[in-house]
Amino acid sequence: MTATKYQSVYKELSKDGKKTSYYVSVFLGQDPVTGKRIIKKARRDQYGNHFKTARAAYLEAERLKNEYKHGSFPIRQGQATLHEYYSKVFKPTYKGNVEESTWLSREPVFEMILKWFGNKKLTQIQPTDCLQFRNWLLSPEKGYSQGYASLVYGLFRQLLDSAVELEYLPKNPSRIKKATGAISKGHHIIHYWTLEEFKRVVSKCYLGDIEGALAYVMLNLYYFTGMRVSEALALWWSDVNLSEGYIKVSHTMANTTEPEKKRKNYTKTASGMRTIDIPQDLVQLLKWWKKQQYDNLLQKGNDHYVLSATDEPLHRSTVNNVVNRYAKLAGVHRIQAKELRTSHACLLINKYNVDILAVSQRLGHAKPTTTLKYYSQLWRSRNRTVADQLNGALGEVPHPDKSLIDFNGNQFISM
Repeated sequence: MTATKYQSVYKELSKDGKKTSYYVSVFLGQDPVTGKRIIKKARRDQYGNHFKTARAAYLEAERLKNEYKHGSFPIRQGQATLHEYYSKVFKPTYKGNVEESTWLSREPVFEMILKWFGNKKLTQIQPTDCLQFRNWLLSPEKGYSQGYASLVYGLFRQLLDSAVELEYLPKNPSRIKKATGAISKGHHIIHYWTLEEFKRVVSKCYLGDIEGALAYVMLNLYYFTGMRVSEALALWWSDVNLSEGYIKVSHTMANTTEPEKKRKNYTKTASGMRTIDIPQDLVQLLKWWKKQQYDNLLQKGNDHYVLSATDEPLHRSTVNNVVNRYAKLAGVHRIQAKELRTSHACLLINKYNVDILAVSQRLGHAKPTTTLKYYSQLWRSRNRTVADQLNGALGEVPHPDKSLIDFNGNQFISM
């Protein structure tokens, strides 16, 4: 530790002596009750960023002094409630680091956590409190899936981890005892439609009106391309090359309240930016649907949504509604909209014996191991095929007329 030219700012070198880091240690006065010195130490600013320079650390030290002086110092170690820490420190940083769609889905989870712990101070949260919250999430009466319980408890632990990292909490109570460990996501069960089941579903689509025609095109597009739900919703006709039979996947539909920000010019991962060749059956169907759109709904041009009856982007819940509606009509088990992608993978693997590399590229995975991680269960259904192929492998084997081994042990039995 070495003092700098700035008051309350110190620097230290890493063990190898190659990296310098800065931190502040600010004296804020004496506690009127205990008489102890109030010292605030920090290695990051109010937004959770490490100090890159001594001056940046100095500015943070001055900010802390000013807030304390005017009675607006938001959090003092040992005095902050979980709600204060979340709203004044964690939320602004977390919200700025994730996609808006992620934040919209996570915010209700954090509200649940705050409701459970109320206005407890950070230092008052004990391992037993964490265990009770954990057990409540897993209780049968709540009816949460194991995956959802895992998500909620994971975000709770992340919230406390950040409080420890920013030195508002000495240690994370949810990590002190093994009993308060993370909730596993549980066994992942894959649901999908076989080709026969898919045919039964789409046979219920009436092509004489826009609603039925759109549903038919939507289901075929997902089933025969394996696109993510948000990828297909973001497709414009300019992304579809009907003359050469391929689709360029380069956008995704975000869950946002701002219309101009809905269509993002990137996909979930870098590998998701890909070109998908499509069968001629789907080419002809898309040509037919494009004509229906332009004859009845749209102006000429290519910058129109493929999956739309009004040229406004659909919400992902619409795809789920379509899947559920026609599955019920067909008497086929329901799947989630995202499992149409799984169904495509199953079709490639079990129906057409497509190799793992081709499946991985088509789905937009970074590497085949990612495909195996999520879809390894699909290969299990080929066990019967393998077993059938092994039939007759041995063929006719000639045997000697008498034993070639002189064996007379106590387990010898003459047949």
